[in-house]
Amino acid sequence: MPHTLAFLPHYAAAHARTLRQFIEAFWNEGCLVGAIEPEQSRLRLEGRDEHDAPLVYHIDIAGHSAFDRLRLSGEVRAAGSSMPDIAATVSALVRHLQPQAEALRRFVAELQQTALKQAWSMTTAPQATLQSPYALQEAELGDGHPYHPCFRSRIGFSIDEHRRYGPEFAQAFTLTWLAIDREASETHQLPELDYDTFMRSQLGTEEYHRLLGRIEAQGQAPARYRLLPVHPWQWEHAIAPHFADWLADGTLLHLGAGRAEWMAQQSIRSLSSVTADGRCNLKLPLAIANSSADRILSDHHVHNAPLISRWLDAICRDDAFLADGQRLAVLAEPAGITVAAQRQRSGAYGMLGAIWRSAPESVLTQGEQVFPMTALTTLTGAGELTIGPWLARHGTEQWVAALLEASVPPLMHLMMEHGVLLECHAQNTLLILRDGLPRRIAIRDLPGGLHYLQGATNEAQLAGLRTAPAYRNALNASAGFMFDSTTEARDYLLEVLFFINLGELAWRLERHHGYAETLFWSQAARTILAYQSRFPASAARHREFDLLGATLRIECLAARRLLAWSTQRLRTVANPLAGAKATPVVSGGNA
Repeated sequence: MPHTLAFLPHYAAAHARTLRQFIEAFWNEGCLVGAIEPEQSRLRLEGRDEHDAPLVYHIDIAGHSAFDRLRLSGEVRAAGSSMPDIAATVSALVRHLQPQAEALRRFVAELQQTALKQAWSMTTAPQATLQSPYALQEAELGDGHPYHPCFRSRIGFSIDEHRRYGPEFAQAFTLTWLAIDREASETHQLPELDYDTFMRSQLGTEEYHRLLGRIEAQGQAPARYRLLPVHPWQWEHAIAPHFADWLADGTLLHLGAGRAEWMAQQSIRSLSSVTADGRCNLKLPLAIANSSADRILSDHHVHNAPLISRWLDAICRDDAFLADGQRLAVLAEPAGITVAAQRQRSGAYGMLGAIWRSAPESVLTQGEQVFPMTALTTLTGAGELTIGPWLARHGTEQWVAALLEASVPPLMHLMMEHGVLLECHAQNTLLILRDGLPRRIAIRDLPGGLHYLQGATNEAQLAGLRTAPAYRNALNASAGFMFDSTTEARDYLLEVLFFINLGELAWRLERHHGYAETLFWSQAARTILAYQSRFPASAARHREFDLLGATLRIECLAARRLLAWSTQRLRTVANPLAGAKATPVVSGGNA
């Protein structure tokens, strides 16, 4: 089969998943018209074509899971069509919402690219196992966002670039190195660090001096410049065209390819060192869009990274509960570089910069292993959970209890005692295990995921944080650090930790491992109650947050970009912890 057609055997499955995730997300967010037909166990959907003629679609129902989530299976079916066209189907089903024409065109294009690139991703079989180096697990053991329909869109990548830089292909590559005039740049680092000395430690003395020699070879003094890594795709598609004048006048110098090799993490713009020699991971801007969000590197994130790192590290070190066994390991971001505020240029915001992040391996103790939480839900070719051997070794009930004890109490404690919340979805949360049994967690992407509750933390320590520019906030319906109420904070933790992160595992344990979802939520509720019992003096605060309350409000995540919402839209769903709190855990399934 010609190389250019290698995706064809996988396209039907990729197409089906893309449309299915679109329908599931938009149905659950109340944005589609139709009805459940229980006798056929299917969902009937009603739409209209461009001539306003009615259209009907059907898709099978797989079941109902926590947070009132309807789960679908199989392919969307329409009369006279074995594989409904993505553009026609989506347009018909959302026509009643009257989206802006350009927003609809962009959204449909993302879905089409998702189906195509998912098909290409399926051409490579993961080589990573439970024993593989973390960088390979991070790259290969991931299915993309389990809820957002544009889970693999990567707008801006050609197919060749998708195969070169997409994490699931696990291709090592080198970075492009630039030198930027000190007056055109600014660095942010922990107080004890010097940027140039830090760069030397990360590059190694030989490579550091080799790059300085490239500056001298262009007739420039190294003391005038700072070294800056750039993703090779970003160099070709964004830096060379947007900063051509800086390259011409010497504000930027092109130093060529570095010698170290890197591999993309699941977020695509974050990279792991292939050598795994203790050097930091890197977060670099990419002028692409994925899951309906651009992937640049905002200047305020670069500024905030070391400030938040130092602050969170102090909290975790000085709090007796968090310090006990290092329950929450913070992957600090000690240094970053970006364009100086006075030298920012229109149309190129966030395109040039870097953040260094502590490698996951750096927080491990002897005998520990780090594992991506996104990989907890991945399946083998036989349709079994990748983590099956761990479940078999320890028993599912014990393993799930250990997972919940490792992940829930530290994040609850941060909120309850410090008013701090982190964006702990699966991509930002790493599981640390010993002999395949969860022990604790690590958290990353600190500046992009910090929230705090007004009046509940030492806000004076956060006074130096920068916020996004006003026009960036207008693009982000959930922008801002501060929550105004305990209810808002509580709903956020329940949504990110349980709905987006652990809820997917609860569903797949039932579907692919025979372990009832109700058992999972019973264990989760008991974990929360056990934590609360350790702090009887905080009983009033526990009642105020009411984590086991009947309902919560969660964000309409998928529809907001299509419908151009400038503020958050929330919907009320049942809290699975409420019904589970009085239910005893009874072994079942493959426990």
